[in-house]
Amino acid sequence: MLRVICIIGIFICGYMLYLTEYVGVCLGHCDPTNYSLGFLWFLVGMFVRGNVRIFWAILGILGILYFVFREFFEGFCLYCTIIHLVAVCAILSLKTDLK
Repeated sequence: MLRVICIIGIFICGYMLYLTEYVGVCLGHCDPTNYSLGFLWFLVGMFVRGNVRIFWAILGILGILYFVFREFFEGFCLYCTIIHLVAVCAILSLKTDLK
């Protein structure tokens, strides 16, 4: 299940990176680096195994907390919130993947 969710996250982050870099669609506070970090996090999630998954999940939680904190000051972004929810689903799927 983790791989499926990570593929969804890769597509969303890649699409948002495309929109901000090449199309110029943004709500005024988009940073392509944010989408690049999300893209890489989901990409690593596709291949992570064993105890490294816990470290990967902790990095994801810290990243989500950081970016949600930034949204309070820079403005709400629906697209970022969707990416955060997909990341939370990926982290929660570790529980089912371990069984």
